[in-house]
Amino acid sequence: MELLSSVGNFVIFQILDQAPIFLGLITLVGMLLQKSKGSEIFDAVIKTIVGILILSAGANLISGTITPVMQLLNNVVGVSGVMPMNEAAFGVAMASMAETAVTIFVFGFLIHLVLVYLIPNKGMKNVYLTAHMMLYLAIFLALTVNSTLGIEGIPLIVVSSVLAALYWTFTPAIPRALGKKYFGEDFTLGHAQQFGTLIGALCGKLFKSHAEEEDADNIVLPGGLYLFQDVTLALSLIMPILFVIIGVVVGEDQVMTLAGTQNWIIFLLMQGLQFAAGVAVMLYGVRMFLNSIIPAFNGISEKLIPNSIPALDCPVLYPYSPSGAMFGFLGSIPAGILVCLLTVALGSSVVVFPSPIILFFDGCTIGVFGNKYGGWKGALLGGFVSSLIAHLAIIPLYPMMGSLFGSGLMFSNIDYAVLWLPLLLIFKFIGGLI
Repeated sequence: MELLSSVGNFVIFQILDQAPIFLGLITLVGMLLQKSKGSEIFDAVIKTIVGILILSAGANLISGTITPVMQLLNNVVGVSGVMPMNEAAFGVAMASMAETAVTIFVFGFLIHLVLVYLIPNKGMKNVYLTAHMMLYLAIFLALTVNSTLGIEGIPLIVVSSVLAALYWTFTPAIPRALGKKYFGEDFTLGHAQQFGTLIGALCGKLFKSHAEEEDADNIVLPGGLYLFQDVTLALSLIMPILFVIIGVVVGEDQVMTLAGTQNWIIFLLMQGLQFAAGVAVMLYGVRMFLNSIIPAFNGISEKLIPNSIPALDCPVLYPYSPSGAMFGFLGSIPAGILVCLLTVALGSSVVVFPSPIILFFDGCTIGVFGNKYGGWKGALLGGFVSSLIAHLAIIPLYPMMGSLFGSGLMFSNIDYAVLWLPLLLIFKFIGGLI
């Protein structure tokens, strides 16, 4: 039994939890099913793995620059607040619910694959492959279903596995349907922003009469504003300014705790430029990754789960509307700050700090859809609305997080607010009756 447990833990945490290896194996299987040449298989697998590693390096660079500065801002505000940050919340929660969460992940994914295979509707045949987001949802459900329904053990695993499988199976159809006209149907989104794409599209539709002429990627901006047409140039201008503003609020002494011997203004400017560099690196990794896994997945689609497509991480969408993604990010920033200020001013029991995950990754993804449906105004509004909802939802969600409550950490992303919060409130009512 111990040997079986050790093997299981190795498979989950050393393979399935490692996105490069997991997706490299998916590419390997797909190429083998197509009976590709050895050199082609090697090329596709290596480029998939390296592409994901480059993507992850860019994402880590983004997180590593903004998170310490945001934490300084949180400390200066002088309250005990909550930082919505998936990676940190996951790490803390796994200390108490690891075995249950892993079991939910495994059984949920198996149920998901069976459902995708059985579903006759071609538009619903989407295989969710964003492994780290699947693990986040598994631990989230382990905590919240236990807290709201008061169940544990096998009942908790069964309920959570089914919920996770249903989410992974059916929600990728939302961005697939919304994006079919703009991205094709080689892949769809597999993240915790499935309903967020709907918010982006709905916000965009408010400006649909001007969608084409106001497309963020096509509009000709006067003078020096042309910089905003290029996401790298725009972020290289905006982020250093934003970091300096935060630094002024925090104060020189606080910033120097991070800057060390470096001038504090120069440190902040460099952090902003590294953020922009992280985005550029991430987008390069996305292109390499997509060019390898999509052809390879055709083998899986044809042989194992006919007519299926992969549901992938959110950065795969950014190259389709780089400026739209940037406008979504810009729209999300004031909403996050507004919620923080309101929770402090109103004396909320839960003070929510702006989340780098919600601001950038949600904002950019939803901005892509907002722009496609309504131009730059749709992207801007979509980013603002989704960020406002996601940050506000932390207030009622946080007390339902079981052992994570009181840690100062919380899971982020818009779908936790739009889908899981209402469902958990129903569970809480049922649990009260039980």
